[in-house]
Amino acid sequence: MVDLEDFVEAVVDIEDIVEELAEPAELLEDFVETPLLVVLALGAAAAAVLTVLFLLLTLLLLVFTVGPVAVVASLAVVGSVLTILAVAGFVYFRTDIPADVRQKIKAARERSDSARQEGASMSEKEAIDELKSQYVQGKLTEPELERALDDVLTSNDPGRIVERSQ
Repeated sequence: MVDLEDFVEAVVDIEDIVEELAEPAELLEDFVETPLLVVLALGAAAAAVLTVLFLLLTLLLLVFTVGPVAVVASLAVVGSVLTILAVAGFVYFRTDIPADVRQKIKAARERSDSARQEGASMSEKEAIDELKSQYVQGKLTEPELERALDDVLTSNDPGRIVERSQ
């Protein structure tokens, strides 16, 4: 079930993707990672702009004439429905992890080691993956995840950090 907070986060994520149009390298990077989300975000933004234009045109036509208003009003309704569907599709296909948290996890994985240290119950990468799972399940908050990621990278036994975070 999508609540208002998820919807607002999705709109902010859509805005971030649209802002990346000015930075094609970042947009391409996001497109490579999640092409469907980028296409849906750009579609939602385009539908929203068209909806606003149709609504303004409807108001303008209402002032001057009554006949074509029905056509433009219908287009405005269709644009509104398309906007809602595009945002809903974006929310549905969006991952449970916000982009900034995903970047922190990615940075931690890049700095981590996949080899187990002697006496350790898991490697740093395994511990990071487990912490990510705990975050997605709602067992960790973002600040707790950040602390745990830092601790995993500096600990001799990353598994102990994971157990402690549970």
